[in-house]
Amino acid sequence: MFATLLNYMDRQVLPQIATELKSAYGLDDARYGQIAGNFARAFALGSIFFGFVADRIGPRLLYPIVLIGWSIAGLATPMMRDEALTAQFARPDEPGSGSYYWLLYCRTLLGFFEAGHWPCALLTARQILTARDRPLGNGLLQSGASLGAILVPLYVMAVRNLGGGWEVAFWTIGAAGLLWVPVWLALVRRGSLDQAQPVETSENEGEYLPPAPVSIPEAPFQWGPFIRIYLTLFAVILGISASWQFIREWLPKFLKESQGFSADAADVIVPVYYIAAELGCFAAGLLVRWLVTRGREVHSARVTGYAVFALVTASAALAPLIGGWVGVGLIVLAGAGILGLHPYYYALAQELPAKHMALLSGILAAAGWFAVGELQETMGARIKATGNYNIGFYIAGLAPIAGLVALLVLWKSAPQHERRDEVI
Repeated sequence: MFATLLNYMDRQVLPQIATELKSAYGLDDARYGQIAGNFARAFALGSIFFGFVADRIGPRLLYPIVLIGWSIAGLATPMMRDEALTAQFARPDEPGSGSYYWLLYCRTLLGFFEAGHWPCALLTARQILTARDRPLGNGLLQSGASLGAILVPLYVMAVRNLGGGWEVAFWTIGAAGLLWVPVWLALVRRGSLDQAQPVETSENEGEYLPPAPVSIPEAPFQWGPFIRIYLTLFAVILGISASWQFIREWLPKFLKESQGFSADAADVIVPVYYIAAELGCFAAGLLVRWLVTRGREVHSARVTGYAVFALVTASAALAPLIGGWVGVGLIVLAGAGILGLHPYYYALAQELPAKHMALLSGILAAAGWFAVGELQETMGARIKATGNYNIGFYIAGLAPIAGLVALLVLWKSAPQHERRDEVI
């Protein structure tokens, strides 16, 4: 969870201060969209690459490498202030292009190395947690992202009010990432992730609890069910990625530049959004557990939970039309819905074949990030031209419905493999 927090803190500093850099460094909305798009594409490539590597060498040694990589990228970002350095990247026909391209390269490297966090995290969770604990572990894993996003605006605001420059946030958060490397190596001993947790027996219910969270590998592999599952996961990840990543990247700018909120007000609103997201993440698991205790089958409970949180997410589509504090409230509500969808995706993705789970989930993440890259770049150009964020919020609110349709049409429940301890 702490590693996920660091991952997200490095990622979220730029969105939080982008408005302040807009005039000083010529970071207009089109350029910002291009930077966000490159980050997303680099993350997509990193998801595939590190998913492949993680399946082969495991997370113990791979994770320090990716952590060092993204921390250095964050530490290097403030060097965009160095005119002598950035002049090497400048283009004569593009004013302010030197600092822009330096920032673009730093964020591209950040995206590539940050992508390695998730294959490592999923494999680690699978190896150290029992089947009963994995649903809660998935929620804690994702909640680390929300906690990081909560802390960044408050930290940026504190640095600003104490007279510090924007670069302080990059330096200190990057340094914290480097300091975590020896802690990881000390906590995760050699060989400690080589085997999953042993089989459990429930003392209260006498249930047999197999060690793996997946149902597919327990039966002979069949292409038909695998393809249906993979297409479903593809639709789900595209929808939730578009929703989460658009608001993550553009919310601070939307509040300050479109809705007229002050920097301090935006620095308070953004954490509220992520607090709501964190609550939604935990509520998703609680809802499905409650439905199962009421007699619903696991698959049916998952679909119902997904539908509920997709409906909550749709409130984002109304936010720019209403605006003001009511619009802010709708965005906050949507945050709970969007992040509430993520534990469902992680649990479903863990039903992929165990031998290649990291690679297969990495490909899915890459597909989502490639789509996000195009969305961010397109929206950046549109926002620069019109000053209007409406279409982006329409997409953010309604995109998860595609995943719901896929779950209803393509995913076939397999009651003989369902286990009541895996209720997310």
